[in-house]
Amino acid sequence: MKITKRFSSAAALVATAVAATLTLGLPANAAQNNYLQATDGAAVGLLVHFKNGFQANGLFSSLAGQSVVAATGVPLAGQRALGSGWHVLNFANPVTDAAALRAVSAMQNQDGVTAVSMNRFIQAPAAVARAKQAATNTKTLMVTSGFAKLLPLGKVAATTIKGASAVRSVSVTDAFDSTAPNTPELKVSWKAPKTLSGYKLTGYKLQVSMDGGVTFLDVPAMQSAKASSTVIKDGLTAGSHTYFRVAAVTTNGKVQKVGTYSSWSSAVPTTVPLAPNFNGPAVSVDNPVASWTLLSVVDSGGLPVTYTATATATGQPDITCTSAASSCSFVGLAKGTVYTVSLKAVNSRGSSPSVSGLVVADPMYKLQWHLNAKYGINVEGAWQHTRGSSNVTVAVVDSGITDHPDINGNLWHNLDGSVYGYDFVSSANGPADGDGWDANPADPTPDNEWHGTHVSGIIAATSNAIGGVGVAPGVKLLEVRALGTKGGTSADLIAALNWAAGKDVPGVPKNLHPAQVINLSLGNKTYSQCDTGTANVMQSLHNLNVMVITAAGNDNSQAYYSYPGNCYPTINVGATGFTGERAFYSNFGQGVDISAPGGDDETPGDAPAQTQGRIWSTYNDGTTSLGQPSYSAEQGTSMATPMVTGIAALLYSVKPTITPDQIWTALKSTATPFPTGSACATATQDLSCGVGIANATAAVEYAIKNF
Repeated sequence: MKITKRFSSAAALVATAVAATLTLGLPANAAQNNYLQATDGAAVGLLVHFKNGFQANGLFSSLAGQSVVAATGVPLAGQRALGSGWHVLNFANPVTDAAALRAVSAMQNQDGVTAVSMNRFIQAPAAVARAKQAATNTKTLMVTSGFAKLLPLGKVAATTIKGASAVRSVSVTDAFDSTAPNTPELKVSWKAPKTLSGYKLTGYKLQVSMDGGVTFLDVPAMQSAKASSTVIKDGLTAGSHTYFRVAAVTTNGKVQKVGTYSSWSSAVPTTVPLAPNFNGPAVSVDNPVASWTLLSVVDSGGLPVTYTATATATGQPDITCTSAASSCSFVGLAKGTVYTVSLKAVNSRGSSPSVSGLVVADPMYKLQWHLNAKYGINVEGAWQHTRGSSNVTVAVVDSGITDHPDINGNLWHNLDGSVYGYDFVSSANGPADGDGWDANPADPTPDNEWHGTHVSGIIAATSNAIGGVGVAPGVKLLEVRALGTKGGTSADLIAALNWAAGKDVPGVPKNLHPAQVINLSLGNKTYSQCDTGTANVMQSLHNLNVMVITAAGNDNSQAYYSYPGNCYPTINVGATGFTGERAFYSNFGQGVDISAPGGDDETPGDAPAQTQGRIWSTYNDGTTSLGQPSYSAEQGTSMATPMVTGIAALLYSVKPTITPDQIWTALKSTATPFPTGSACATATQDLSCGVGIANATAAVEYAIKNF
């Protein structure tokens, strides 16, 4: 949740919440005017959980419970399966809470129903005027990746029209490129078919499979009859067998035919290894063993790896030890000397950068006070152990993503180069977003002030000497759109959470990159309890060892009023400013678990002047439509939440089997205390800012030692 101005006082919000709660209990009848506009918190449908095996009459067809709900004066307009047994039954129009409660009561006693609650409209996180800031004048970066024209990956035709004979001599080879050593590439080569069946050869069509041809997708067609090879650079994973087959495309006038496909051919792409996660920065005669976490097949670049550790001390010769295992012991260390250790992984393609700390060459790093100021998250020490593993996926459930050179390299991509992800924004959001639910997670408009782009950069902006750097610059980002031009709904969020975690959502392709961490920088401005559906999904994700991090809210009030941060179990994050004090807008109380820098332009302290005390991250300069990549300083619990999300991603990187409960233990055991005498340091439970300010280095070192 991003904040750009002060919201209502705590007392005013409490009064509003109490009034709303009392209104829910008022009697009503079907003759009343039940309808209202879809504003924040408005009831737009029912969330219904059906028993195992109960058929809710398909995804969109006849509605379960349609007649019984219509009898209460609330007609239904459609339904959709959300995963985990949950369905949304959409109202024809948003209705009052009293009308919605009648519908809830009517459904509760129906056959096959185990739980019912309201589906609420969630307003966009930044549906207020943009903050005034010097950052809007920042020089933009011009890139031409075609991101603005994202399209879902093409579907395979149900039948193939026979045309040319099979393409011959198809081969797939590793196309490792030393100028892009971390990018897996494959070269697909072929010879033209012998027979064209009387048609003109106009190009070739490729299909790709990860399972030997059981399932497959189209690759963008080659529009040249002279083509005999192509290099695939998008959507590949080092160390994973990838299969291709090729067919000729022929044309006769306006008739186009796809010929017989070749048999499947495969190869394994390779890269240099990534930097390993190091378990300790110093050794001595009394402690001569260096240890690290073994790289996965993917992080190893798909090849066998050895590890070389180097011990360095002033006035002493460097000492190395090498092993293919997870540790080695130094011989010849000088007595009474403590050595700093650097570590690199080596395979036949080359070596990773040495892990002795991330040397940041990004010019805007100096503006990112939140990373290493006194009351920042203290991340540089954590980077001595890990910069984040590409085996760790963080889902950003937000407004979608835009093209940005600081983010593009860490996004999951489809084989056609488009961004992998999903859009769960439903038609309840309004005609501008249509029915949503497609494979395009792009943020199309500035209505949410490019919120998802700003949040994504805080988590995982790449350290590439262009702009800034994220908390975990080595992890992968999964973009899941759940907030449209006006907002979203609880049902959208439930489906997005299920899919992001790898759970089945009927009618949606299974997520190929399930997330270990999910960031939710969103919420209601009006009081809304956590509905049964969202709470149920949160618990199921916790049971899968998926960590959900939520924003506490920007209302300067009790955090337990703000959905979905008031759901359990999550880590709910409040915001602090440069001075370590609670930001003027941040929610507080027992609902806040921990705080992190979210920015506060009312008390900027000694923060870099260009930030005005806010949080600097990736952005887009478009004000009426999609523009060019840029940077901006923003503030809100939306900015604090991805700080903690990034730390959780670092913890998964050093300890892949860590659990959400262990992550919370590491965070609360190592949090930086609030400034002595500050309101947060002296607060009662009702005014609490949580256990302290999240500390990345201390949390990572705690996890290495204890888990």
